[in-house]
Amino acid sequence: MAESYDFSNRIAEASRIKSSRIILALDLADGSDLNQVALRTISLLERYICAIKLNFHLILPLSSSELSELNRNVHSYGLQSVADIKLNDIPSTNKIAISHLSSMGFDAITVNPFIGTAGLRAAVVHTHKLRLGILVLVYMKKMGVERRYSINFLSSNCQFTLLYQKFFQDAITCRADGVIVGANRLEILREISCKKDRIPIYSPGLGVQGGNIKQAANYGTDYFIIGRSIIRSKDPLKTAKNLQHQLVRVNVD
Repeated sequence: MAESYDFSNRIAEASRIKSSRIILALDLADGSDLNQVALRTISLLERYICAIKLNFHLILPLSSSELSELNRNVHSYGLQSVADIKLNDIPSTNKIAISHLSSMGFDAITVNPFIGTAGLRAAVVHTHKLRLGILVLVYMKKMGVERRYSINFLSSNCQFTLLYQKFFQDAITCRADGVIVGANRLEILREISCKKDRIPIYSPGLGVQGGNIKQAANYGTDYFIIGRSIIRSKDPLKTAKNLQHQLVRVNVD
């Protein structure tokens, strides 16, 4: 882990220094020498990103020493690293998983809020004790999940609320460091970003998956999780630079 102060401040500082709100999703294709490919990719693009995100499919084939090396490399460029594992288990198991990820140098993790308010609170307490951040999956980018997230939920005060609204409120109540909402969910982005209790919004689903970077920024996204649009482009460096410049222009406008 790069610094002792909290994740929200660390990523905000990285964003300021790099003039970028892009989190690079290292969604590399399965193959040999994944760690070296990841290291080369980070080295190539570090000027135009503020953090990297590793999904399960990249974390699983790498050893703890390889992941530690990768995170040291990330920190050497002044970046942050997010373990996108969508943690979803009982508190005692979650605590062990969080501790392992911390020991390998990750700065934040993602959590599935289906663990419930008590489970989320326990995860937040442990991550913050280790100076890690925690990002709560509130609304997925994947199409076809609308009916699930719009299920009515009876809250503790006997009021009905939509499931994604319950997830968002749990994130606020438990003092999470951010929420994840798909970039193609513009109305959800606007609803959440206008709440009195403001929390950073992280959005995947841009480019290849249909989200528009300018629209998402205008509707409330703070950090943009982008993978295949950059990594699988003909010129990843040029693409990352162009996307970073787009966001700078949005800020100016």
